[in-house]
Amino acid sequence: MTSTLTWAGIHRPGGWRRKLALSPDLVDFARRGFRTDRPQTRTVLERAATAFLDGYNRGLDTPYGQPTILDGLPAELRGFRAEGAAMSAVLLDRLSPTRHGRFAVQLRAHPRHHYLLHVGAGWALAKLDTVSAGTLGRLGRLGSESGLLRWLAYDGYGFFKVFFLRDPTLARWRRHPAPCDPTCAIRYQGLGRSLWFRECGDPAAVAGRIAGMPAVHRGDVWSGVGLAATYANGVSPDDHALLRRLAGDHRAALAQGAAFAAEARRADGTAGPAVDATARILTGASADTAAEWTWQARHGLGRADATPADYGEWRTRVQRIAASHGAR
Repeated sequence: MTSTLTWAGIHRPGGWRRKLALSPDLVDFARRGFRTDRPQTRTVLERAATAFLDGYNRGLDTPYGQPTILDGLPAELRGFRAEGAAMSAVLLDRLSPTRHGRFAVQLRAHPRHHYLLHVGAGWALAKLDTVSAGTLGRLGRLGSESGLLRWLAYDGYGFFKVFFLRDPTLARWRRHPAPCDPTCAIRYQGLGRSLWFRECGDPAAVAGRIAGMPAVHRGDVWSGVGLAATYANGVSPDDHALLRRLAGDHRAALAQGAAFAAEARRADGTAGPAVDATARILTGASADTAAEWTWQARHGLGRADATPADYGEWRTRVQRIAASHGAR
């Protein structure tokens, strides 16, 4: 299957910002060396990646002090556009010597997309190859919501690094330097989301990749897979059922990722029948129930000064709840 990705329907920034623009080639599975033998899934996932790219390019042209417009495409793709807009907002904030605050504007304007906005911030920091406590501390000062969710920037960081990695063996990620700081687990969660795209949603291929990862991080990777398999989706119920079987001892981690995605979809108003069906397979509960787990588990953690350890505790609590509902 040859690529049909072009600039049609994708915003092209003007002026000097054109130098920062992202081309459709960057999300072309064939050019990236991703699997292309699952055409239906490829179409769904490339559309999601293209919406991200379009949001990033639109964000470059968004006037200072204004949010990027998310309307004009199907509702289920707007979260990806928000993610891209967040990347360009943080990138411009970091590159500008005086004019900051673009990311804060996006957060205020798009509260339904806070999950994806914080992940998009991590894309920018990965592009600049910098994620520091100081940078994430500034995100934390945007409020208690960002205090916990800001650590999703490490998820975005990990996704970016794996999505654009030229080495198909992922050798650097398979070699684990010990000890590992708490943010390392979040980066491996981002790796899991990226694997869903790299392997075009093939459960057996994803499971095979995870088996080669450091044992200490396999649960983190399965968590990211569950998030992508539910939010980006693109596969059949049979594939989701196989994914759950292949997760084995990491089913609770897979369910936790799916619960995060269910909450992100509920928050942005797109938790429709497909999301519910996926949640029921991966978590053993409805999408609404799984989404509620994320709030039940957040008690006492939603502070402006939340740490990566708090984020890890959040995930652990959701996994415990999932396990008690049969995700073992």
